[in-house]
Amino acid sequence: NFPLHLHPLLNTADIYGHGKPTRLANTDRDVRQPAGSLPVTEKAGSEIYSIPWFKHYRPQVIEEHAEAFRKAAECADELRA
Repeated sequence: NFPLHLHPLLNTADIYGHGKPTRLANTDRDVRQPAGSLPVTEKAGSEIYSIPWFKHYRPQVIEEHAEAFRKAAECADELRA
């Protein structure tokens, strides 16, 4: 998961044509959060997982993913060592 405070939409996009990033259009200071400013948030993506988004109902593929997560959960202590 990508930290939203680093996403270009929040840092460089000029949505309404102000001539500068929309996030800065109505403020007298730079309110953007640069890389490193929210270290816990930035690190979270490397420590969490997400379940894949299955666009099609394919029971076999879903079961394979479920089995992989099950196996990892059962061996979590070994994997941490």
